[in-house]
Amino acid sequence: MTFFKTFSAIILLAIISTSCSSNETEITSFWVNSMKVDCDAGAGKAQCLQIYKGDDIENAKWTYFYSPIEGFNFEPGLLQKIEVSETHLDAKDVPADASSINYKLIKVLEKKEDPRMHLNDIWACTHINEKPIDISNSNIPTLEINISKMMLMGTDGCNNYTGNLETLNENSIAFGPIAGTRKMCLDMQTPDSYNTALNKTKSYKREGLILYLYDANGNEILRFNKAD
Repeated sequence: MTFFKTFSAIILLAIISTSCSSNETEITSFWVNSMKVDCDAGAGKAQCLQIYKGDDIENAKWTYFYSPIEGFNFEPGLLQKIEVSETHLDAKDVPADASSINYKLIKVLEKKEDPRMHLNDIWACTHINEKPIDISNSNIPTLEINISKMMLMGTDGCNNYTGNLETLNENSIAFGPIAGTRKMCLDMQTPDSYNTALNKTKSYKREGLILYLYDANGNEILRFNKAD
């Protein structure tokens, strides 16, 4: 009896040991953003994916994703919903500074063009409150939108400015606090009107090479041509 008890105990320990050391795999799905962003990957600066685990893609709250996804092909400008396997690795099998989860693509569920990418450019202002400005003036207002950094910058025709994009989806856009230089120019009418309009922006529309910005009531407040 002692032999069989000892043998049974050995077998049980072997089963428990095998079970504990085995890697657990789960299946999940999420959206991958159309652009990578600068991030701190531990060993220095890198470019990271952004993911969103939800269905409301227009109002997605993106989070940094630091791990590689085996078999996944990132395509700039495209939003991709993917299904992946998550294998949780045994700690002793994971190198230092490496992820304890191994991600592998199962399939791409959906692809769609990111409409926000149409704004990622430099724009030259042609109208303020539907009134044309003097485009022969070399100091016309400009707007540069950087989607990957969610930033805007440019000149109001006198001073340079920079700020953050607080909201940006298929139709809506809103800017955070905008900081600018403070020099005085001979004619401040256009810069002042431009800055006032820029801070009222709530939505946009692009038609070809023309960008329209609107206030909360749907009134056109700024119009731009693609600068290049």
